[in-house]
Amino acid sequence: METSKKIRKFLFVIIGFTVMATACNYPFKTASDEWKITYPEDKIVFKNAFLEDAAQSPVKSKRPNIVMIIVDDLGKAEVSAYGSNYMQTPNIDKFAEQGVKFTDCYVTSPVCSPSRASILTGRYPNRFGFETQLMEYYPKNTMTYTIGKKMIKSDRNVLDTEPIYPHKEDIGKQGIPPSEITIAELLKTKNYNTAYIGKWHVGYAPELIPNNRGFDYQYGFYGAFTRYFEKKNTPGTVTYIQDIFTSRYQWKKGKRKGTSAILRNNVEIKEDRYLTDAFLDEAVDYMADNKDKKDPFFLCVAFNAPHVPFQAAKKYYDMHTDTKDENKRVYYAMIHALDDAIGKLMNKMTAMGLDDNTLVFFISDNGAATYTGATDNYPYKGGKMNWFEGGINVPFMIKWKGHISEGLVYDKPVSSMDMFGTIAEIADLKLPDDRIYDGVNLLPFINDTKKGYPHETLYWRADHFYAMRNKDWKFLMSKRDNWAELYQISKDKYEHIDLKKENSDTLKTMLKDFNQWQKGLIDPLWPRLIDIKFVIDGKTYLFPS
Repeated sequence: METSKKIRKFLFVIIGFTVMATACNYPFKTASDEWKITYPEDKIVFKNAFLEDAAQSPVKSKRPNIVMIIVDDLGKAEVSAYGSNYMQTPNIDKFAEQGVKFTDCYVTSPVCSPSRASILTGRYPNRFGFETQLMEYYPKNTMTYTIGKKMIKSDRNVLDTEPIYPHKEDIGKQGIPPSEITIAELLKTKNYNTAYIGKWHVGYAPELIPNNRGFDYQYGFYGAFTRYFEKKNTPGTVTYIQDIFTSRYQWKKGKRKGTSAILRNNVEIKEDRYLTDAFLDEAVDYMADNKDKKDPFFLCVAFNAPHVPFQAAKKYYDMHTDTKDENKRVYYAMIHALDDAIGKLMNKMTAMGLDDNTLVFFISDNGAATYTGATDNYPYKGGKMNWFEGGINVPFMIKWKGHISEGLVYDKPVSSMDMFGTIAEIADLKLPDDRIYDGVNLLPFINDTKKGYPHETLYWRADHFYAMRNKDWKFLMSKRDNWAELYQISKDKYEHIDLKKENSDTLKTMLKDFNQWQKGLIDPLWPRLIDIKFVIDGKTYLFPS
């Protein structure tokens, strides 16, 4: 009898392990073919031939230096030039005073990586399959999916209910395809020296990193985030960890490694400086090394502030004693440090005598991250990860001494892709005719030599979600969840009054236009993993990420 019990117990254990092993190795669906990423060889051959040919064309003797400053998750509500009533950003404000401030600039996505992809290519990211965030990890089986779903259940993340996931080798190929031409690759045809300093987040594979996408010099990290200091308790710093899955994950993931590692020209290095200061120092050093060279430079400085994780230098934290909320206090300190870094960068440019021949852009990659609890983006509706104005309408400024009048304010809709269009024109770049470019040259509009709208219509698509702005009107809709909203955005900037019932014909006309635009897109190259749940004005939304 005792032997029989032992046998039954042994069999039960064996069956249990078998079930677990089966669950751990059972995929939801076969994904290897559906999400296999193959770079279009014919387009790569065309691109290389085009760039080689473009490099043979004459080069203007007078070409400006170009500096592109990208900040991460900074909303208009955190910039005093846009009316912030709790955050002072005197250096960003001074930037606006020395050039033009755009009141209606849109990014192509409310999340980092697709937005950055369009900045670098001048095209809607949907045109080359870059529709949602890059994904480093997917659940491989039933068990990991179930565990993951339970882990994030209390947060705003909702896992896809019918996941179909790619294999590891295809996950690694996500990013701006090699067939796309970056602004740096084009500028190289005009003998520009090029550098990328900061957060990349548009591809991790060897063929997708900055040094292989037109940039001579690289310093920073490749992924979505990294720590500002490697250690949480570094002396002289203050850290705040929100009680949400993403924040906890970022601190539990470990030290700077993988896509969070700090690299110089693709070689991992140890960095002891506060990262905002490090990016500033690297940018200043690069300008100093290149200011007297025969050929001009293109420098992209992509600060990761004030993106999570929240970590601030104590000297800035101590300047915000009037803020009692610890989460907000660290956040404000990070923005304060960022504003100072931008001021120092501008001052160094002046001291080096670069002002007269340097075109400078300043933009945020998307709106503020309301999910952190450090900001509500008021008065704008929504924030990062959704397509209300708070997520896609961002701070944007340009300055170019002697070419743009100081203190201008431009109020017609423009796009982040227009940085590409403007650079292409002023640097006399030849563009290929095998693809559509969506960015336009803004200088004639700024200088009032060209009338009308730079963009009468702007579009957004991410999986089941669509949005569009056409002059006075903007719609948002979920094809999957069967809802739509229509706003007269020129009069209702904060999206309070849904007018779809009263203006159903307007919505139908816009949808017809949207569907025509979609015909020029390709399918996404990779699947999204989650939807983000937002409750805004009492209504629940699920936005793809």
